[in-house]
Amino acid sequence: MPARDFARLLARRSMNMVRALALAAGDGVHHLSVTQPIPDGRIAEADCLIVGPAVPEESDGPDDPVAKVAYLLGTTAFGGSAMLIAQTLNEQGEVRFMSWMVHDLIAYPATADQSVIAYCISADRDLTDPVSGVTFVDAPSLA
Repeated sequence: MPARDFARLLARRSMNMVRALALAAGDGVHHLSVTQPIPDGRIAEADCLIVGPAVPEESDGPDDPVAKVAYLLGTTAFGGSAMLIAQTLNEQGEVRFMSWMVHDLIAYPATADQSVIAYCISADRDLTDPVSGVTFVDAPSLA
């Protein structure tokens, strides 16, 4: 497969994962974030806001936040892993939190308990800190 075709396939698959997440999360404002350790010891991060359950079809190019999230997800196809988080704010002001581990562009759903750990990592919080206003849920499959 030519490199250009492979790049398009990779981009399509990673955007499909973002769309599947938005559909699974349903209505509301979704804050999606991806955190990925990179070989030099730093952390690559990207985040975006989506008003669900749809993902905008138009892109503002490589600087578009949705494109950056999809790009980081796509890099997992080369052996890396990433943590994907969705925080959904509903009309009542409540936050629902769920997460996935992504490897080889496959999202492995986390349980509610595992998402508490993801929350603490992403928010730089101690696991013993009480979390108020956030409901942790088992993440659905994005297949």
